[in-house]
Amino acid sequence: MKFFNYTKLSLFITILFTVFFITACGSDHDHGPTPVGLVLSLDGVEIAMQEEGTITYVDNGTHIEVPNGGALGPITVQFIQENGERYFPDTNEGFLLQYNVQNPNILGIQHPVNNNQWTFNLQGLNAGSATFNLELWHVDHSDFDSRNFQVLVSAGDN
Repeated sequence: MKFFNYTKLSLFITILFTVFFITACGSDHDHGPTPVGLVLSLDGVEIAMQEEGTITYVDNGTHIEVPNGGALGPITVQFIQENGERYFPDTNEGFLLQYNVQNPNILGIQHPVNNNQWTFNLQGLNAGSATFNLELWHVDHSDFDSRNFQVLVSAGDN
């Protein structure tokens, strides 16, 4: 009879341990607000926004313009919560900004600017069109990937 009780106890402990292990290692981690969009600002003025999967551009409606051989920035990134509140993720909690540039011979990104994780400069390397997207990383995974922002590097008055 005692053997049966120990078997029940060890089975209970095994099940309990398994439940704790599975819930502790789940991918649904809670570490702050989850962004649903972002805002790009230059000198406190919005230049582009992604909200509900749609990107809007303030100046011309179709792209961000950067001069060839010049730079635009520093551009500040703020993330948007589901309730519409804007925020900067806490770098002390392992958040950082990453980016991807398509057509890197046309457009470059300098990041971070003045050690501010949430600012960057766009650099016009050659005339043409390019896109970039931003990713909010938390430790070893992306919590948010933006859609592609369109950039026109203008030829200038050469």
